[in-house]
Amino acid sequence: MYINRTDNRQPAFQKFIKIKGHTHGIEKFRADLQDKTDKYMTLGVKKDKNKSVLYLFSGKDFDEFIDWTKKIYFRELRTHIEKYMSKKPKVMDLHEAKKKFYEQ
Repeated sequence: MYINRTDNRQPAFQKFIKIKGHTHGIEKFRADLQDKTDKYMTLGVKKDKNKSVLYLFSGKDFDEFIDWTKKIYFRELRTHIEKYMSKKPKVMDLHEAKKKFYEQ
């Protein structure tokens, strides 16, 4: 008998995610994420001298983002992304996001 087991530890990020944190930590997390997988489109926005926000897009939300890039000047879209997307992002801090991705 053969039993097929699936690994449920994969993060269920099929949405629009907003990760807040320190600029240096966000950039390191973004680089690690891009090295590890190519499932997510990332958009980094610097909010303050030391604070940044990283947006993750996947699935239908990625398609919606691409549609908006064709209609709106990219700088306007990048700085006000939450205004244009059809739903609010799930908000995480950097430590929570690292725990979800690094426990795989």
